[in-house]
Amino acid sequence: MGNGLLIKALLVGLVTGLCEWDIFGWGELMTERPLVVGFLIGIVLGDIKTGLIVGGTIEFMYLGVTYVGAAIPPDATTGAAISTALAIMSGMDAKVASAMAVPVAVAGGFLSMLMWTIYIGIMHKGDKAAAAGNYRSIEKMIYLCSFGFFLIGFIPAFLAVYFGVDAVKGLVALIPEKVMLSLQVASGMLPAVGFAMLFSMMYDKKLLPFFIIGFAMAAFLKISLIAAALFGLAGALLYVQFVRADDNKAA
Repeated sequence: MGNGLLIKALLVGLVTGLCEWDIFGWGELMTERPLVVGFLIGIVLGDIKTGLIVGGTIEFMYLGVTYVGAAIPPDATTGAAISTALAIMSGMDAKVASAMAVPVAVAGGFLSMLMWTIYIGIMHKGDKAAAAGNYRSIEKMIYLCSFGFFLIGFIPAFLAVYFGVDAVKGLVALIPEKVMLSLQVASGMLPAVGFAMLFSMMYDKKLLPFFIIGFAMAAFLKISLIAAALFGLAGALLYVQFVRADDNKAA
């Protein structure tokens, strides 16, 4: 393995770690989103188009996924980074790589749970430091725990790229054509699942007509996303100006 592969693995690991760190480290700037991750991986590996395709597809899959209490969802950040990197470096089809992100993201979620479990012991040390008034020690613990999230992004991405590219190339060559086609079909269905999850969170009987209109326009009129968004914006403004105005008058 040459130095070129090592450099690429380090770059992918660094980008993944920094994006992962954003969630609990330096401000929640949304760099952990799959679309941003795919774009950044595409930049460092020299294939922005594939990065956007893979990252955008995975973004649709995780539109309705969020942290709720102690429930830790699959790690879409690491899943998007590794899948995008392997797709670019191995020549894997972007749709197949998007489907591969699901098991990678699930494994990343287990790493997050492991990290939280380890932090339980550190929290007890923090309680003792707080009781003793040792605020400097608490500050060090916070930075240490925060850096742990950089590691759970950096280490898997680095190892996957450095040791996994040749293996992925060989695996792709051995996969039957029917299996590859099935993965492509599954990849096309996964964004619909993401939209369904998002819709279930936003569902309101009063807003259902807008959903039906937008779906019909996209399915039968073949309009672009920008046009659909503009129609939706116009409909929302009309709803606020007339329907809500009438409700306020009645109240």
